[in-house]
Amino acid sequence: MDRRGFVRLCTGSAAALAAGILPTRAADFADFPKVRLTDAKGAPLKASALSSGEAYVFYYPYRSVPCFLINLGKRSTARTELTADWGSYSWPGGAGPQKNVVAYVAVCSHQLSYPDKDSTVIHYSASATELSGKPGMIICCAHASVFDPAAGGKRLHGEATEPLASIRLEYAPEDDALYASGLEGAQLVERFFKVYKRDLLEEYGAGVYNEPVRDTAAAILLSEYTKSVNSC
Repeated sequence: MDRRGFVRLCTGSAAALAAGILPTRAADFADFPKVRLTDAKGAPLKASALSSGEAYVFYYPYRSVPCFLINLGKRSTARTELTADWGSYSWPGGAGPQKNVVAYVAVCSHQLSYPDKDSTVIHYSASATELSGKPGMIICCAHASVFDPAAGGKRLHGEATEPLASIRLEYAPEDDALYASGLEGAQLVERFFKVYKRDLLEEYGAGVYNEPVRDTAAAILLSEYTKSVNSC
């Protein structure tokens, strides 16, 4: 991990507490501009053609917020009731022709670790690891947190206590298309902006990092997005 990533891990929690984010009432998915997911070249992404070996990364609902798009390889239709600092809510299950495609904000709910172009400590593992104990989990190696993407990003174990923020996906069967259209866990994104504002301003520029994504969002395999995936 590079120095910048290490500093993020060490300072994220304290800065988030300083931000003074308070729990809210029971929550629903917040609507955002509906965008079609594409490949790196801008061609429409086909749900039935998604790799199940690793996660894809795309930005939504803002230009600097990384998200994971995951083909679980198995049907995930069970509605899951979750509780977080920001409220209680219901996760509706997977999308796509087999109800096996899910998406989450790729920011750990513990100390806000996230993937950048140099490295990432948070990733999806299609196979079981010593830490996860079973296949198909999202793992944050910063503090050994494991989340279940087939159950709304529910935290299973580790230092994280909250689920991951979830992206609402919509599926269009007529052309096998996937769309992102909403967010559950906007408060986590607010924390992310406050903690990393200086970094985001440096990388994207003022008024750009928090600009809503519109029309399309390119989804890229994590191994192609970042130079190094730290496994544990």
